[in-house]
Amino acid sequence: MNKAFPRSPSLHALAVCGAVLALGCTAELNSSGAAGGPNSSTGGSASGGNGAGGTAGTPGPVGVGDDGRIANPPAFQAPAGMLRRLTRSQFRNAVRDIFGVEVDVTKLDADIGQFAAIGANAVETSPRGVEQYQAAIEEVVSTVWSDATKRAQFIGCTPGNAAADACTRTFIEKLGRRAWRRPLETAEVDQLAGVATTATTELGSGVEGARWATVAMFTSPSFLYRPELGVADAAGKLKFTGYETAGRLAFLIWNSLPDQQLMDDAASGALATVDGVKATVNRLLDAANGAGRESIGEFGQQYMELDRVLTQPKDATMYPAYNAALQAGMVRDMRATWEGTAFDDKASALSLFSTPKVTVNAELAKLYGVDAAGLTSTTFKTVSLPADSPRVGILSKAGFLSQFANQKEGSPTLRGKFIREWLMCKVVPPPLEGIVLVLPDPDPNNPTTKRQRLDAHRAMPACAGCHALMDPLGLPLENFDAIGTYRTTENGLTIDASGDVDGVAVANARQMGEAMAQSKAMAACMVRRFHAYAMGRDERDVDGSVVNDLITSFETSGYQLRDLVVATVTHDAFSAVAPQP
Repeated sequence: MNKAFPRSPSLHALAVCGAVLALGCTAELNSSGAAGGPNSSTGGSASGGNGAGGTAGTPGPVGVGDDGRIANPPAFQAPAGMLRRLTRSQFRNAVRDIFGVEVDVTKLDADIGQFAAIGANAVETSPRGVEQYQAAIEEVVSTVWSDATKRAQFIGCTPGNAAADACTRTFIEKLGRRAWRRPLETAEVDQLAGVATTATTELGSGVEGARWATVAMFTSPSFLYRPELGVADAAGKLKFTGYETAGRLAFLIWNSLPDQQLMDDAASGALATVDGVKATVNRLLDAANGAGRESIGEFGQQYMELDRVLTQPKDATMYPAYNAALQAGMVRDMRATWEGTAFDDKASALSLFSTPKVTVNAELAKLYGVDAAGLTSTTFKTVSLPADSPRVGILSKAGFLSQFANQKEGSPTLRGKFIREWLMCKVVPPPLEGIVLVLPDPDPNNPTTKRQRLDAHRAMPACAGCHALMDPLGLPLENFDAIGTYRTTENGLTIDASGDVDGVAVANARQMGEAMAQSKAMAACMVRRFHAYAMGRDERDVDGSVVNDLITSFETSGYQLRDLVVATVTHDAFSAVAPQP
């Protein structure tokens, strides 16, 4: 039986505003620290005050040494507790892992900030967004309920048709523990059972009652939000509960929900010790289905802003090969390089800047000039470029080059700015008011290269300071056009791709990658970015000692990305929390 849920006031109110979402309701915290209750909603800010030092992407503290360590940091202070909405990818993965159904998250409210996990503590869910979450969950549940076999397996028993019976309550308790990442309180089970009872009565089907209880459960703030509030330990300090820790670990490493064993670890107290957390993290990283690769792949994707690749238009006349398959290949190539470095090669993270490996589909193989035999748009292989290839490391990959470019040509300034700010953790001051930021178009009667036009631009004193920080890092990539194709000339003139990496002269992209692969400061910056990503908040001055600990640990490990994950989540700061202001 698969009747549509009638939009009567009684049923719709229960399905949307009882234990679930409702326009106009207010997000509240009950005594157990869970987001929920009769008047819950995602209509407001997810932030409970995080003590962060600025918005996502704000540079960290001043006083950084040549090796990237924070100089004389103040004592660490735990951040205030918060609520954090699931990111788009976390929502998608969680729904897939429970229902076995893929959901199109592009229809949901967008994430904010370069690191979505940071934006998730401040993002607001619009009224339209509430409706979109509701529609997405209803569609997913309907997909499962439309298949009698899948539905029966999902429920696990046969609900009675009179009211929410023992089967339905057992189903709610079991599914709710996974969906809400904690055991449900009796009142919460009663509330969801009430949704099932009302639906069963009006639709004459216990199966339909279970269906709408499921919809209520997955549109509840207790699913959509992650409370991170903590409880007082024996010393009176707030620490995350076992269930909060389980959620933090799962969403950081798998980018999805905890599994049954992780929930059991939370219940048993196994996550209360460093050894217990370390054992759990290694299990998650070693997951047979490869889910542990998400810990690095998702970080790399957000760190390198790869979502931009899929939305970047290019001039179709100049770049006819630029299509959706090539764009998807660019993202896969970059992400696979991060994952492969950590899990397959177990190589230093600094080798990301000098690796010859690329992962290609048919379209990307053609752009890179490698053998595409046997490949299609959706099949990939990993190969090593020739030893004398001009393309080396992640900065020579099309996924990086194409996003920091306009529709017709690459941008040394944009490329250099990203490298300087995000890969080196150095501040590039904003341009002075009134400065013309756009280079003049080249004179067709007097061909010039981009370098020559930038040289003229830097000749203006007001422009020289900022461009001196960016252009020397972007110019070594001038051998690559707006989609990352290699070239040696521009407008008929030979390209000069020389540049500078913090005082080290380089002749081209290869030399720049090799120089960066030797830089301790680059490794330290990567630690700072991962620390912010893992903690889900911007770096603060009072995080300096924690960052320094992680930098030392990273260096000792030989810059192993996997070890950086373990060191971060086993540090005391990962589970520390302060009261909300």
